[in-house]
Amino acid sequence: MIRAGVLVLLLAGPAGAEGLCDAAWEKVLAGLVSFGTVSGTVGQEGDWCVVQGVILDLDGQYLPDWHADRLRMRGSALGWLVEGAGAPDGLEIGVEGLRLVVQTGNPQMDWLFAAQARPNAIRAETSLSWDAAARELRLEGLSIDFPGENLVELSAVVAGVDLSSTGAAQMSATSFALTEFDARITTHGLFEWYVLMALGPSMLPYEGDMDAAAEGLRAEMRAAVADLPGNSFPDASKAALGALIDELPNPSGDLTVSLRSEAGFGPSRLMPWAMTGVPRTVSEAAGVLDGVTVEVGWTHADAP
Repeated sequence: MIRAGVLVLLLAGPAGAEGLCDAAWEKVLAGLVSFGTVSGTVGQEGDWCVVQGVILDLDGQYLPDWHADRLRMRGSALGWLVEGAGAPDGLEIGVEGLRLVVQTGNPQMDWLFAAQARPNAIRAETSLSWDAAARELRLEGLSIDFPGENLVELSAVVAGVDLSSTGAAQMSATSFALTEFDARITTHGLFEWYVLMALGPSMLPYEGDMDAAAEGLRAEMRAAVADLPGNSFPDASKAALGALIDELPNPSGDLTVSLRSEAGFGPSRLMPWAMTGVPRTVSEAAGVLDGVTVEVGWTHADAP
């Protein structure tokens, strides 16, 4: 009967569908309330729920707020999100004009930062599906298009996922296992903008020879790659990782990652660490990768 209720909303025409869109957006707001204040105007375009002018105003000064021109959502998972039952076998999400805007409290600088961020907008699209019989959650595709010829594309298959009820979904949080994962990342500044500045302050010393410190970090990473188990990381993958490390902190090119595991990689593999503690070296952690194969590729390409 709950599925029927969702169907009635969808068949009732624009007013009923907009009611579902409003309810789904309220659920999204509830999930983000711990991060800050969220605003946006909900509407409908065909079978899409559309939220215009989305702003996630993060709590705290100098934290970048998230702005998006449009957020689009559709799929049976919206009804599941609203009514808590049914078959959430499909969900599509699109984000247009996503940008991070720093808030300083100074009206002049805030206006300038907002104007500066607008031409550097990000576009993202993703599609999810759930196979109830196979208990598989599939990330059919996630594409994040950054400014300046930077792109992230992901797909994955996760086994042991049951979304038939809230309780079953909670149980899946400990039983799921990743069996397939594919990623392609094109970086021409992407690493520097979104990774380097996040990691650098915690990994580099406050003073001294930064080039020497960076080379020390690269040496540690090369040693860690050399210790990766050969049955999981073929020589070609290790060579690709080494080539990528050599280009840090300014890698330019295409990174590909493909993971396959028939048994799956999930929380159950990490449970022994709760008793023994997290391994201190890559060699000590090798057992967790039994039956997992990771192929990595790196192709240098100068920025266009």
